[in-house]
Amino acid sequence: MRRPKGSRGAVQLGLFDDLVVARPNAVERAPRPSRDLETPAESSIISIRTDDLPRYPSEVIDLVERSLQNLPSDSCWFTYKDIRRCFGVSRATIARRLKDGLVPGVRFCEGRMLEDGAVRRLDREQLRWLLLAVRGAGQRARLTAHRSTARAR
Repeated sequence: MRRPKGSRGAVQLGLFDDLVVARPNAVERAPRPSRDLETPAESSIISIRTDDLPRYPSEVIDLVERSLQNLPSDSCWFTYKDIRRCFGVSRATIARRLKDGLVPGVRFCEGRMLEDGAVRRLDREQLRWLLLAVRGAGQRARLTAHRSTARAR
C-alpha cells in the first residue's frame, strides 16, 4: 500500500494487498500468501543434440538436400508458416516431430518441450533435421514393418 506523503485520504492498494485498518491513522499491510514458484533447475533441462538423432537412409538425405538448395540463400530463420509454404508440412506435424525429439536444439524439462519465445523459428540446420524426420517417417514405417514381419517368421 502506498499513501502519498501528508495525505490522510484514499490509500492506493497494490494488486495483492488487503486493506486492514487497526486505527484510523495506521494502515497495515496484510501478509502476502507465500507461493513457491519453482523454476526448472538447469540440470533438469535436456537439449537435443545431433548425436541423439537417428540415422536416415542416403536417399532421404539426398532428397532433403536437394529441396533445401531451392530455398533463397538470404533466408536463415523459418517459422511454421514459412515451412508450410515452402514444403507443405503442417504446423501439427512440425510440433509432433519437435516433441518426438527429432530436431536438434529443442529443449525439454520433465518431458515437456520448452518454448523458445512467442514465435518458434528454426534455423537451416534444424529445418534440415525436421525435413529428414518428416521425409524419413515413411522409411522408418517400412523398416519397422519389415522388421516385425522378419521376427514373425
